[in-house]
Amino acid sequence: MPKDTAWPLPVASFWAGEPLSFIEQMVIRSYQEQGCDFTLYLAHPVAGIPDGVRTANAVDIMPPPDFLSDPPTRKEMAVWSDLFRVELLQRHQVIWADLDAYCLRPFALNDGYAAGLDDRGGVLSGVLALPPGCPALQLMARFLERRQLEPPWADPGWIDRRRGQDRLGPADLPWGDTGPRLLTHALQQTGQFWRAAPRHIYYPLFRDSLPLLWTPGAPDRLIQRDGTTSVHIFGFTKRALWTWWQGVPPPESWLARTARRHGIDPVAAPAKAEPLPSKG
Repeated sequence: MPKDTAWPLPVASFWAGEPLSFIEQMVIRSYQEQGCDFTLYLAHPVAGIPDGVRTANAVDIMPPPDFLSDPPTRKEMAVWSDLFRVELLQRHQVIWADLDAYCLRPFALNDGYAAGLDDRGGVLSGVLALPPGCPALQLMARFLERRQLEPPWADPGWIDRRRGQDRLGPADLPWGDTGPRLLTHALQQTGQFWRAAPRHIYYPLFRDSLPLLWTPGAPDRLIQRDGTTSVHIFGFTKRALWTWWQGVPPPESWLARTARRHGIDPVAAPAKAEPLPSKG
């Protein structure tokens, strides 16, 4: 890292999906414009990567997992990212950032840790740094390397049934078990849960307030609160945009204003995603 950087560590992310939408593009730009040493690990060649982005081969960290369908499901992609995150943090001292974690300013570490609380008392993994060899990271790695994963927080009866069906692989577990739920458990078990930052630092918005991102005229102060360093956009936002606006944010929404500030045209890279289920 350059000596004059405000960042304590380089930042790394991972992508194994379709061409980058305007959301991923503006997230990457947000790190570049904050002077960050940013690397994007790719599972395969991807279109839409902004100029000047350093890329690396994800296979150098871990091969694609054998549970992937053709094409992979949303859940399989999420689990793949969870596994890759843990492997990467074991190998390199970096801050992990999902490609929907928009950066407002350089992240600060708490004695080598960076993580943020969610709105239900857990810890999310969208922005994550763990000291090399820390007990929490070791606990997560040991859990994920088993052939059958038996979450300590799961109902014992459920585990018994799944064990009998040989359905305790990473992609067989409920959504979040290999990511935020495992991270929360690891920090609790190792006495480091207190290091997670208040929710407004990395996750100022959740399901009830995410519409502020696409509401025309919603002021920045409702989204970027005092002390907020990252606005997590979440996959639900892409699904909402694709369902209602063909992947393009409404004019003068926070998303539209932010894309414009970075010189990105959402029409040229709409946010494609699985549509939300119809209420009808």
